[in-house]
Amino acid sequence: MAASLLALAFACGLPGIAAAAEEQAHKQAHKQAHKQAHKAPQKQVGKQSSKQAKQPAKKPAQKAAQQKAAQQKAAQQKPAQQPAVAAVPADEHADGFLNLYVELCVRHFGDLEEFHARLLHDKVPKLPAEDAQLFLSGMEGDAWPVPYKGDMENYVLALPAGKNLCLLHARRANAAAVEKGFLDIVADAPSPMVARRGPNREELTEAKIRTRTVSTTWAPPDARRKMEFMLTTTASSKAELQVLGSVAMVAGGEQQAPTSMPTKAKTTAPARQTQARPHASP
Repeated sequence: MAASLLALAFACGLPGIAAAAEEQAHKQAHKQAHKQAHKAPQKQVGKQSSKQAKQPAKKPAQKAAQQKAAQQKAAQQKPAQQPAVAAVPADEHADGFLNLYVELCVRHFGDLEEFHARLLHDKVPKLPAEDAQLFLSGMEGDAWPVPYKGDMENYVLALPAGKNLCLLHARRANAAAVEKGFLDIVADAPSPMVARRGPNREELTEAKIRTRTVSTTWAPPDARRKMEFMLTTTASSKAELQVLGSVAMVAGGEQQAPTSMPTKAKTTAPARQTQARPHASP
């Protein structure tokens, strides 16, 4: 996934990034090849051969005894193992969210308007306007339930009209697993861009649900516009939605619009796909 994200960054319209990176990689490869070609391997081989020739041949029994002694010494010097750090549990919904985030929002970020128009032209079943507003934070646009491994209930893609902003929601996913995967994906930016972590933010919603927001921006040094990757999660089972991820282009120190999840959300498919309607949240 990280490789897909890096490749997409080159196509996002930031001037000169792809050309500069390609030229730099070519120069480094040429320099390394030139350096290796002028080394004197024959001399090194000769030294190693004469050194080995001076050493007396060891008998098999003597060699085996020395190896055994070395292994025993290494075992005695080996420090006691530290207790393992608890791993974040795997979660299929988290994997699904991260895959869709890269495949839909990140991959198409350079052509969001075209992507939006293509979905409408192909008449991909979308949410009714009243339900779509819940995922658009009051902006104009459209929202689609996204199938993943046969599940039509859990993910919703929202594309505000005329904005460099893509939103992906998940009704259920392990918050810790999603955050870890998200931060791994956006940790490294392709040169000459620089990745910068934003401050973590925790909030308490009106429904007393605690949310956590993390973000990272990519941009060349001193650039006025930045790609911003943002993730808001909650571990609360009472939340209608547990994950909101977004990709946006922002200017200066501003932050993209929506960072909080809807208080009520229907992740259902359109009426013609009633079989995909989820159970009501408790």
